[in-house]
Amino acid sequence: MREAAPKTRGGFDIAELTHKRKGEALTAKASLFSESVEFQRLFLISSNEVNKPIPVIDKQGNGIAGGSNKLKRTTNRKRVIFDGMITRYGKTYQINNGKGEKKLGLYVETLQRIIEQFEIALTKWKRVFVLRFDLHIPFETKDNKHMTAFRKRLFQKLKREYSFKEVGFCWAREYHGKGKGQHYHWVLFLDGNLIRHSSRINEMVRQAWEMPVGGFHVPTIKRPFYFADSDAIAIKAIYRISYLAKTRGKGYRPAQTKDYQCSRMKLPE
Repeated sequence: MREAAPKTRGGFDIAELTHKRKGEALTAKASLFSESVEFQRLFLISSNEVNKPIPVIDKQGNGIAGGSNKLKRTTNRKRVIFDGMITRYGKTYQINNGKGEKKLGLYVETLQRIIEQFEIALTKWKRVFVLRFDLHIPFETKDNKHMTAFRKRLFQKLKREYSFKEVGFCWAREYHGKGKGQHYHWVLFLDGNLIRHSSRINEMVRQAWEMPVGGFHVPTIKRPFYFADSDAIAIKAIYRISYLAKTRGKGYRPAQTKDYQCSRMKLPE
């Protein structure tokens, strides 16, 4: 039975704390890796400093002229957590906030949505298939139209193949410098009672994303999936996917363009 929510903002208490293999889900302890100092605080980011404009590159790798086509980093005013634990409705999760001097900082609002959608999926299906993957684009964009098109293609394939009634998801948009293109971190939440292995779904992801234009690719991630049907595995899964909420690489977009998006699954009535 879900415990009564404590009176905290957004359902969270903040608790202080002083990658191609097939055939199995990750059941061992999750490790700290690049998908992957201790600040004991929660603060608002509000900076007036704006980074240098990022040139927009077309599909052929050519720069697009004109100042109006240049992207700047958008100032965020979101809560950031640097702790290694976060508690939601009495349940504490370890989160991937890096360690030592490589502390990441995670957006609380994004974490909230990711954990919410995972918990709803677990309530609905009792066994949740959690899949992490990345999508790379060889140029920068001002919007997320590629994500909308990809999501429609992928979800059509998934529902046709597995007869899913709902598909849970979250994605985060990131940019790490000129010449490195743009990429998106993804997580899928699916009914684990209908799935035996990730290989078929991984292939659907590639088919829905990879295009004739070079550079649209899906890199390999070690141990990309979990079958979450216990608290122990749920904690490992949340640790892994909390990486989507990191602050680094976010904000390189027009103000009206989203840094992340999640599904809107709701608890059964």
